[in-house]
Amino acid sequence: MGDVAIVTGGANGIGRSVCLRFAAAGIALGIVDMDRDGAEGVKREVLARGGNAEVYSIDVTGAGQVKEVVQDFFRRHGRVDILANIAGGTVYLKPVEELTWTEWKKDLDMNIKGTFLFCREVAPLMINQGRGRIVNTASNYGATGCALRTPYSSAKAAIVGFSKSLALELAPYGVLVNVIAPGPTDTPRVLQKSTPEARKRWAEVIPLGRTAQPEEIAEGVYFLVSLESAYMTGQTLHVNGGLVMP
Repeated sequence: MGDVAIVTGGANGIGRSVCLRFAAAGIALGIVDMDRDGAEGVKREVLARGGNAEVYSIDVTGAGQVKEVVQDFFRRHGRVDILANIAGGTVYLKPVEELTWTEWKKDLDMNIKGTFLFCREVAPLMINQGRGRIVNTASNYGATGCALRTPYSSAKAAIVGFSKSLALELAPYGVLVNVIAPGPTDTPRVLQKSTPEARKRWAEVIPLGRTAQPEEIAEGVYFLVSLESAYMTGQTLHVNGGLVMP
């Protein structure tokens, strides 16, 4: 019997690529995303390739909704082997003096609250199983900071600290917690918002000379849930073409 995984933010971009990579490895999926149409589209892709997936269209910042998803997924499969928290993104792009507390909190909630809530729900299940893999998502900006993205950068840095602490809590139970930190990536959302000039500027400062494809980030996530990373926990894997070398 193959592993089963919950993937948040699985409807598009990096999350979609993670779902397809997991499915290719025989991992059954719970695809979580507010974008139901997008998530259903990914489910169809998974099924067409012989995989197994369910869709949960929720707001990952809603504690009750998160609990219901994890409980339903556990009832269906009897366990939760993998949690990949991919959901997140920049909400507000503005100077700190123009940010309201409501805006600041919304940005943090979108990136770290859902991560916390899903980890909180799956942790006891994984402890009882005596095994599990959790991958949380940070960013190059969590390491370097970014002007006009103070709440986003703060949330991504917090995810690293949270994941290290959780790794220490869960290590005695055989549960591994690691972080994927993507750099600039050609997701549909990024391509829609960025100009060719902006992408050219990124390429000029990235040592490998180009931005990432979502599939390349997904390979990093898959590595962190595979047997090849069985002796890694509390680590941050930077996949950014050499842009950040901590």
